[in-house]
Amino acid sequence: WDPMEPGSGGEFLDDVWAFDWTSKTSEEMKSKLPFPVSRHAAATVGEDTVIIHTYKGILTFRDGKIAEQATEGDAPLPLSMCAMTSIGDKVVLFGGSDKNQRMSSELYVLDTTNWTWTKLEAQCEAGGPAAMASASIAPLTNDKCILFGGAGLAPTGYEGGYGLLPKDDTWICTISEKNVEWERVQSEENPEGRVAASFNNLGDGRFLLQGGYDPVSKATFTEPWILSTD
Repeated sequence: WDPMEPGSGGEFLDDVWAFDWTSKTSEEMKSKLPFPVSRHAAATVGEDTVIIHTYKGILTFRDGKIAEQATEGDAPLPLSMCAMTSIGDKVVLFGGSDKNQRMSSELYVLDTTNWTWTKLEAQCEAGGPAAMASASIAPLTNDKCILFGGAGLAPTGYEGGYGLLPKDDTWICTISEKNVEWERVQSEENPEGRVAASFNNLGDGRFLLQGGYDPVSKATFTEPWILSTD
């Protein structure tokens, strides 16, 4: 999305760029998205495939080419601004919002071996995360993920974005074939609540949280945070 001039509504884009870690440069690719879109999410499955979730459905990016991918099951349409990651051959997707700002607290799993979606039932007496959008999620083990942040709606509603309330809580979800169990993580110090941050497993029991945006204060964040699970 290109915001363009204030008040214009901006423009959705369809271009795809590749970043070269060696030269530290970006290059626009010949492939284009099949439609202009914003607020989508992506995750890598295997060594060479990127799965992209949009409110219209699933796209795959492989060998420099983008293709629309048909799926079956209980798909999370028409949600955008979802938190998305992968564990093995499965894509995990949480939360999101539709075009009417109705937010979700559901967790879905997409099995990329048969392209079937499953909406998991929450199994937690204390409840799980509230309905929210633009949270961050990262894989912990082959059946667990860690979720941080996001934003929910104030009682007064969306109000052009001013009714978004950022969250600073952290959750662990344990995923089985049909269910998800949520456990809230308590720590002495939490990063400020935010949306649209990157959250990555560093591979040594540590997770890196970087960037993000506070929809209330309109502040962006530059200070990195490390979450240690050891």
